Amino acid sequence: MKRLDTPAPPATHSSNLSVQQSKIYEFRIRRDSSQSCPLELFTPLHYEPGYAYPLIVWLHGAFDNESQLRRIMPLTSTRNFVAVGPRGTSRHSRGSGAGMSSYYWAQDEMSIEAASRRVEMAIESASEQFNIHGRRIFLAGYQDGATMALRLALQHPEDYAGVISINGPFPEGHAPLRNLGMCEKMPILLMHCHESTYYTEDNLCDDIRLGHSAGLKMDVREYLCGDGIMTDMLEDMNGWVMGQILR
Repeated sequence: MKRLDTPAPPATHSSNLSVQQSKIYEFRIRRDSSQSCPLELFTPLHYEPGYAYPLIVWLHGAFDNESQLRRIMPLTSTRNFVAVGPRGTSRHSRGSGAGMSSYYWAQDEMSIEAASRRVEMAIESASEQFNIHGRRIFLAGYQDGATMALRLALQHPEDYAGVISINGPFPEGHAPLRNLGMCEKMPILLMHCHESTYYTEDNLCDDIRLGHSAGLKMDVREYLCGDGIMTDMLEDMNGWVMGQILR
């Protein structure tokens, strides 16, 4: 088990849509700056236009940005998915290193609406450029990005095949369960870091009780680590998403 570094690496691009070729993997990661919100787009290895791919919409954690997708997808799967990562709604006052700005997903009403628009735009951008299966779109995220992923999935459960939270608390405020009757069949994967100070064991237990009382379909997995994304979490995310698809 290896911890994924959290600082985002700098990216260079000479046009609105540029291609970065990895020296290790043969997939492509493209930055789409033509949108009002910059996106990272991930093309799987040996992309087949005739196959409708599942889509992972990745919401990065705080003090990071959309470039986190560059480190997430190679360790999740290089073949199984198209993926897209929009930028968070709010900018931190300090950067994430190497001159890169960092962002987070604020949970106030205006930011929630902005996040919903950014996710919709990300899905539209991916669907315009790749063959995406419209009923196999998964939201996923880390920490505050995971909380926003949960919020948006619970708000519009008909739009998503499932949601994955890596060390992100359940959303609070602004009626996150107002569409509860439609959420009962939506698969939810909660991944928790046992030694986390951001999302404690007590917080997790409260969320489990809430989810069960609400009748949500939750799969809860705990990892013996502190705050951070571990490689086995991403491997498990790959297996869980494929399990939902093959059912």
